[in-house]
Amino acid sequence: MKRTILVVEDNAALRLGLEIELKKREFNVVSADDGPGALRLVKAANPDLVLLDIMLPLMSGYEVCQRLREERVRVPVIVLTAKTGDDDELLSFKLGADDFVRKPFRMNTLVARIQALLQRAEVVPESAQISFGRFELDLKAKILRERSGKHEISLTPREYALLEFFVLHSGQVFNREQLLDHVWGMDYEGTDRTVDRFVTVLRQKIERRPKMPEHLKTMRTYGYKFER
Repeated sequence: MKRTILVVEDNAALRLGLEIELKKREFNVVSADDGPGALRLVKAANPDLVLLDIMLPLMSGYEVCQRLREERVRVPVIVLTAKTGDDDELLSFKLGADDFVRKPFRMNTLVARIQALLQRAEVVPESAQISFGRFELDLKAKILRERSGKHEISLTPREYALLEFFVLHSGQVFNREQLLDHVWGMDYEGTDRTVDRFVTVLRQKIERRPKMPEHLKTMRTYGYKFER
């Protein structure tokens, strides 16, 4: 079955180019040229992934991403932007984006990132749940909950994928390159800083004191280790 990609881009030429290239690669494509239109299409078309420009009319891509996560919409989001600052990338991740691609980009690279996100779904045992600290990770529903009160913690698909990998390999040390290969995929062209940014966001969600983590620990000169 073809996957559906929602392209949100106000530059008509770039939007048309993305539509053509994605259709060549056997995706269904729907598109919007502003923030409110993107939110409407997420509900109407139920896309499998969103390519989201930041500089949009009426409502920025940041606002669109934040609104989706506030409404518990779990669709993977890849931010596309001409902005080059590290703060823009970190803000995108904090608001719930799963990936960040700077313009101009190579189409093959973008498609590889799309496919890596779409292929993250895994078959897990019925009712598979793992507890750590005050949390419970439901591997079937792909949800993180607080055990007391069952309050759900909002995670993007990429945040969940990274946390799941850590939890399933508790006690093992992984360097950043290994984490990129296992969680993002071997074709992903990200950097060590991509991993660091996601770890920072995860710590803010699961650690009582993010600067003194109990679970997601930094192993100096090497990488990270998760402890339950």
